[in-house]
Amino acid sequence: MKRRAIRWRNLWLVPAIAGSLAGCVTYAGPVEPPPPYAILPVDESMNCNGIAASFRYAARRAARLEYWLAVGPLSGYGYERYPLDAPKQLIDERRRLDALSDLQRTKGCTVFEPGPAVVEERMKLESSVRPPPPPEAAVPPMPPPVVLNSKG
Repeated sequence: MKRRAIRWRNLWLVPAIAGSLAGCVTYAGPVEPPPPYAILPVDESMNCNGIAASFRYAARRAARLEYWLAVGPLSGYGYERYPLDAPKQLIDERRRLDALSDLQRTKGCTVFEPGPAVVEERMKLESSVRPPPPPEAAVPPMPPPVVLNSKG
C-alpha cells in the first residue's frame, strides 16, 4: 500500500512542480530589432526641394561609406567596429535613397536615381582627397655651411 501511495504522490508531484515553474521559465530566443525606417514622418511633409536636399545628403553618406569601405577605416580614429557597422549602414542608406526616390515619384517631383547620384558624390569625394605630399628627398639638400677661419 505504501508503494502505491508513493507512486500517486510522485505522479502528482511532477505536474505540480512543472506548473509552478511554468511562469518562471521563458524562451529567450534571438530578438533582432526592426530595420530602421527609410522614410521619416518629416520626409513626407517636405516639399520637392527638401526631399531633393535630403536625397543628396543620403547620397553623400552612401558615397562616403562606399569610399571608406574600399579604402579602409581612417587611421587614427580607433574604429574597431567599423568593418562590422559600415556595411549595415550602407544598406540602410541605400534603402533610404530608394524610399526617397519613390517619395519623389509620388509627389510629382524631379526624380533622382540612387545609383548615379552615389557615383557622382563618390567622384567628388575622390577628387577632393589630396594625394600625400612628395617625400622629402625630392627637395634638394642644403649645402653645408661655410666656416671661415680668420686670424685676427
